[in-house]
Amino acid sequence: MLEVPAEELDKYISQELERNDGLEAEEDESISLPEGPLIRSNVFPGNEEDSSSSETIYSSSKEENEDYYGPYNFSAAQTLYESLLEQLTALELTPRERAIAEYLIGNLNERGYLNESIGRLARLFSMDTERGFPITEAEMEAVLQKLQTLEPPGVAARSTEEALYLQARALPDDDPYKPYLLRLLRDDFSLFAQRRFDKLKAMYGLSEADWSQLIERLRRFSLSPGAALSEETAPQVQPDFVLHVDSDGSFRVELTRWYAPRLRVSRAYKRLLEQYSRKKVDGELSEVLRHVKARVERAEQFIELLKQREHTLLRTAEEIVRQQRAFFLSGCDERQLRPLVLREVAEAVKVDISTVSRVVSSKYIETPCGIFPLKYFFSEGVRACDGKKISNKAVKRVLRDMIEQEPPDKPFSDEKLVELLQARGIQIKRRTVAKYREQLGIPPARERKRIA
Repeated sequence: MLEVPAEELDKYISQELERNDGLEAEEDESISLPEGPLIRSNVFPGNEEDSSSSETIYSSSKEENEDYYGPYNFSAAQTLYESLLEQLTALELTPRERAIAEYLIGNLNERGYLNESIGRLARLFSMDTERGFPITEAEMEAVLQKLQTLEPPGVAARSTEEALYLQARALPDDDPYKPYLLRLLRDDFSLFAQRRFDKLKAMYGLSEADWSQLIERLRRFSLSPGAALSEETAPQVQPDFVLHVDSDGSFRVELTRWYAPRLRVSRAYKRLLEQYSRKKVDGELSEVLRHVKARVERAEQFIELLKQREHTLLRTAEEIVRQQRAFFLSGCDERQLRPLVLREVAEAVKVDISTVSRVVSSKYIETPCGIFPLKYFFSEGVRACDGKKISNKAVKRVLRDMIEQEPPDKPFSDEKLVELLQARGIQIKRRTVAKYREQLGIPPARERKRIA
């Protein structure tokens, strides 16, 4: 049950109600919750000390619900994957082409790029006995060409150069700079990368003003065409927890149970067992009573498991919040995240590491500054000069800030970034900086240099 997210809990309980007639929902007003969730809430101080407090269960009203969640919306925009699948209908594909297209879409990364080669993907698709069938590289390439006509422009590109070219191709035909951009990105990109701008201007017969306009058009293109619709930036989720940070610095973590009814053991079954508990029965009635007893025991176990689920989920979420106290009090500044691994939380909550792993799987928490997956708060550490460890997420945030503030005409090399980070007390190697930079989707210094 730990792995069941809040939005699926109602379905899980409904299935158990159908399977076990010894379990029933309480038939009172508290089980009808069209306005909001049942919430189990713990209040604890915003410091490192643990405290116990009473637990409450209540049903929020519509007014409370709207005011409480403020601007936060638990549903999100359409993902890149969903958007592209929806657009496939406009391509008039054959069933064979559609299957290939869906496979290619499934292999796009969060930035909208196709990282694997067509040759490798064609081989893997042909070997897939469940969904695939034998195809040639040419056939897959032809379907990819059709995918590259979809929105957003540049999606399904295999390189930055191709992504820029696809965006130029999507410009209106009456754009006077479109022919030059297509030629630049298709035929003369090597000259452009070498910054041989004078030669390019002469080849194209452009004045200084026209060249500046051409470059300005190019600057508007995205290096990550699919990022705005990626699942990473727009998860469609309902939070399993809600966090309040009160003015006195104390935290309140609430566990949401969306539309889940209160459960009890069947009263009719309990009366039946009580009625015959002191009587000697045999034959058919004895078999009926054994069935009833088994159903009642299963219902009691299910209710107890739900209670244990809530207790474990809530304690784990509280411990994660407590460990990342500085992050929440800073208004969710990534630089305030501390290194955290599953083992630390497991030891604090006194459960197995595998239990914590199941708790954080596919679980989200609503905070005053947005919805976060619980996995977000776990990260390895990078050693600082004082011997302490800093979260690699915090290091990435500092790295991004440095690059955003670098001189546009002289961007920092990875070696320079290492020096700057070490000056801030962060011991890090150049290859680690390069890895973090790539994970952030930031190109190397030579590609970040602003064009004059």
